[in-house]
Amino acid sequence: MLLLHWCTLEPAGPSRLAALRFSSPVRVRSLRVFPAGAQPFAHAPALVSETAPDAFVLDVFFNAHPIATDPKLKAKATNVLVPTSIAYAGGHVDFPVDMGGEFASRLMIVQGNFTKLSLAIYGDVASELPSAPSAYTPRALPALAPLPLTPALDPAAAADPTALPRALLALVPAAPPLALVVRLMFCLKPASDDWDRPAFPYLHPDLDDDAGDDPMGFDLEYAYGLVSQPVADDVPLAVLQRFADRVADAVGHRSGDRAYYVAGILSRVACQHRELPRLLTDRLDLPAIFDASTMDEDTLEHLLVAAANPDIARALAAARLSEPLETLARGAGVDAYVQRAAQRVLVRLRGWAALAAAIDMDDGLDDAAREALRDLGGDEPSFGVALHAFIAHPDLAARVGAAPALGELRRWVGVAGVLAAYAWADSVPNEMCRARVFGVMRVWQTAPGYREVLNYLLLLRQMIFRLECMTDDDTPTRASIAAEQILHALTRDPNALHSPHLARCILALQPGFSAFNATELAALRTLADTALPSALDALLAPPPAPIPPAALRTLRTAAAVLAHELDTPDGEDAVLRALWARAAHGLPLHLLAALEALAADARAHFGLAPPPPRARTPQRAALADVLAGAQELLALLARLVPAHPLPGRAARALVHALADLHGAAARAAPSAAPDLAAVARALHAAAPRALRRLLPPDLALRVLLRRLAAPPRALSDAPRAALDLLEHVLPPDSSPTNPAPLAAALPALAAAARALPPALRARLLRHAAALDARGALGAAEWLVLAELRALRAPGPRDGAELRRVRARAAQGGLRVLCALVCAVPRVRAFVRAPREAAGVLAGAVGALAGAGVARRGVARLGAALLDRAEGAEEEDEEEEVDPGLAFALALFYLDAAQHPPTPTTEADNDDDDDIPLARALHALRHVPIRAIDPERLARASGTALLALARRATTTTPPTPTPAPTLTPAEARAALGLLERLRGAAHAGLPQLGTLRGVGGDAFGALCGALGRALPGTARAGIARVRAGLEPASEDFPLAPAPAEDSDEDGDGEREGAGLWMSPGALAGLLRARDAPRTPPLAQGVLGMVTVSPPTALLRSPAVTGLTKTYAANDFRALRAAPSARQNTSRMPSTHVDEFQSAVEVSPVVGTMALPPNPYVGAGMHGLGPPFGA
Repeated sequence: MLLLHWCTLEPAGPSRLAALRFSSPVRVRSLRVFPAGAQPFAHAPALVSETAPDAFVLDVFFNAHPIATDPKLKAKATNVLVPTSIAYAGGHVDFPVDMGGEFASRLMIVQGNFTKLSLAIYGDVASELPSAPSAYTPRALPALAPLPLTPALDPAAAADPTALPRALLALVPAAPPLALVVRLMFCLKPASDDWDRPAFPYLHPDLDDDAGDDPMGFDLEYAYGLVSQPVADDVPLAVLQRFADRVADAVGHRSGDRAYYVAGILSRVACQHRELPRLLTDRLDLPAIFDASTMDEDTLEHLLVAAANPDIARALAAARLSEPLETLARGAGVDAYVQRAAQRVLVRLRGWAALAAAIDMDDGLDDAAREALRDLGGDEPSFGVALHAFIAHPDLAARVGAAPALGELRRWVGVAGVLAAYAWADSVPNEMCRARVFGVMRVWQTAPGYREVLNYLLLLRQMIFRLECMTDDDTPTRASIAAEQILHALTRDPNALHSPHLARCILALQPGFSAFNATELAALRTLADTALPSALDALLAPPPAPIPPAALRTLRTAAAVLAHELDTPDGEDAVLRALWARAAHGLPLHLLAALEALAADARAHFGLAPPPPRARTPQRAALADVLAGAQELLALLARLVPAHPLPGRAARALVHALADLHGAAARAAPSAAPDLAAVARALHAAAPRALRRLLPPDLALRVLLRRLAAPPRALSDAPRAALDLLEHVLPPDSSPTNPAPLAAALPALAAAARALPPALRARLLRHAAALDARGALGAAEWLVLAELRALRAPGPRDGAELRRVRARAAQGGLRVLCALVCAVPRVRAFVRAPREAAGVLAGAVGALAGAGVARRGVARLGAALLDRAEGAEEEDEEEEVDPGLAFALALFYLDAAQHPPTPTTEADNDDDDDIPLARALHALRHVPIRAIDPERLARASGTALLALARRATTTTPPTPTPAPTLTPAEARAALGLLERLRGAAHAGLPQLGTLRGVGGDAFGALCGALGRALPGTARAGIARVRAGLEPASEDFPLAPAPAEDSDEDGDGEREGAGLWMSPGALAGLLRARDAPRTPPLAQGVLGMVTVSPPTALLRSPAVTGLTKTYAANDFRALRAAPSARQNTSRMPSTHVDEFQSAVEVSPVVGTMALPPNPYVGAGMHGLGPPFGA
């Protein structure tokens, strides 16, 4: 941003205009106005500002000069003027200007009631703007951390939350103490004449006044008037005791209105000296004074204010006043106003009990305590009484200040005290204190936690009135601009218009100096004037896309108005009548349309597509506001949809909208912005509850499964978020008694499983198995069989890319199977049993072992299948394993034994579970003699034993003696395998009596290594195998060690992990390789000739001009030639050949086609045939 121009403008002519023309189009970013006498630039001390007068309002106009986005096109000049206005109240002030990206300006016109205007214009020259980058360079976003409040403005972290209010009051000369200010401003408001009295504000009543010479003159009415002024804090305790005794004696003198006057006295002494309320409640017989027959609406209003004092609230609760209050609140023939007043007193008593318990426990505020604070701040007298208690009661103030967990309560006390200081400074008035308070308020309105407390307390009638009075002046001042900005920030809260005081203020406001514009103010006036009809108009209108901030604010305010109306006793009837008056219906559908628009906006914040240029991007609301608006609309739908169910298409739209919002909230919850993180966490918890409450589970299940199968449109569409939502809708412990909904969702479940990465696919299949816990459908078995059939090994003719793709597909499938086998016993039994699944897996294990891929995955799956399940009997385990599967796993482990993994710890040296040879021996125990293929077993065992023998004879220089490199576990496994071979040879398989590929020297070395590694008791076994087995004539050559698998565990758990490659590699993979093509010679010019055959033109004996003649038997000979079959009416088709070859080499990137029906156990009925089959 550059300094474009510095000038001092003077208006000319009757219109008082000043114009400034730039030499080239510029894009103005900021206007900086300097006060008179200021030196704007340090390097140019001769330049002095001449701005006069000190305050004025300016209308500024810029001509809109379009900037051509294409350098070949010339921008067309326009005469459009874009207006704006600024209010200058003195000092150095910067006014930001947002001209967008499509327009610049060459002319600026200024109009206003000013004499001279010294300003600096900052911005950019349009012709020198940097061009858009041609290539995207990824950069890490900076970590944003919220700035903490300075300790002076953070009462929540202070030991004394009233320090800031007292410091602000100190700016006012001769200001009274804070406690007295609270009494005068909110509780015992002085009369107009009292402000002019010399002793004000220290005007105290004489409690010993006995109403003249007549002792009977002191009655309850006189006492009620006596305490209308603040009692001095230094009054003797004896005076207070005499006053309490006289009030108690006067209770019987006027029995007709005694409940009203006693309640009035209690309400006025609630904010007085700490001992006065205690003395009165001790001497008065409260149950005899207050009963259901004596408490009218006015009496209850006084009791409500009195109950804001914790001592009085405790005394009223001890007097069992809640019983007559319950009678009034629930009485059938009681007036509605009395019912509401009695209910409010009951809420106040229970709220103080909850708040006192939270203070005593020092465990922070719970929801009940927060609601009590909200209730205490709802009306001015109660607010003043409660604030006075937190300030003037020493024991209560000490507990609140010393408790570390009560920062939220200290924040409330600090904000309330600042409002009391503002009320006094505005009443005196004192401009300095008031300006400081406005500055503190503006800071707090941007701070989470403080903003909510301040905005709620600003809705008090007195606060709204004071702010409104500040905006009445036509000449801008700093205080009036600050007051307008505070009011504008207050209207951003959708629930603010519930306050009738703010609604009246908005109706009286005029377009302001800096915050309110005419359009926004008109929308607020409409909602404030006719709340419900205007709210329905806003909700029934189609929402724009994307929703701009002003429209979103109107939408949220309308939703809050509707929610408030529905909370009233006749609210639903009023809403229906208002809808009928507009000839409208289907309010839930309109709310759903708005929710869908907000969901689309939330998804756009995490879009995968690159954003459009800033100049063409419409203004978009902040994500925190979008999520908050969605939560408010969702709360309305939760109230309306149970009584007005949604049709099918709308129900599916609701599922998609909630899934979008759930995903966006999950992405936004870790944000460093406190506002965004808080609303995102709340919406993330509310979306699953709403979905489970509003829609049938089977419908939500089908829609979410189809969503999982579809490609994501944004980062918020991540499968993990949708899967979380699905698990909330149908938790694992909600196994339905009727399996029909789950059966209807099986095709969508299979499609979703094919589209997910391995970790999430395993999670989805585990959830499906939990939903079918009884196995009535066999859904888990059906899906597992599909996973087994999808296991494919790379072929010998596959290229490197295709081999890698198929290897990773196999790794992912094995990871899914292993997770299911370990987590679901029913699936483990299904895969092990001698049925189709075991045969499919055995074939896949052999193919993968032959290809040398996914070795770790096969090893883990085999271990999960062969190991004994926890709590299972050994004989049951022996009967359950399919022999073919066990034999295939045994061959795999024998092949893996050639290059076993290196032990990572000393404990692994003696662990049979990590030895491939031990795994192979364990698998062979499940294979009967008749199921053994002797040739394959002899070859596999021979190579494994030969590799073991060569490792056993490894020498370590310079020691020539062979070192015992075999661990005891390996030695035990090798001896067990040799004994197994010897036994099979004697049982009818003589081919196993000869060690295939193991020569005599290697066999001898192996037996010697076994003798060294095993204890002496094993020597007899070694002797038996040496006598019962014959070595081969020579050793087989061993295969080199295979490459390490790339299927790391962490890689598979990453969301989105699986089959990935660059676009270029994918294009090369799909391109046909070594595919048969039509010979190039057949595509020449002669191939276009339609004469049959083309070669006949060269062999014909007679060709004259363009006519061909046949001699003798030429025609018959040519027709009989093989070349005659080459006749065609079109060129040879090369695209068909390419398509066919591409089909033959296309990779398998997901699971294969599913079997027609899921597996069902014996005695179970399977799924019926498809419709129309």
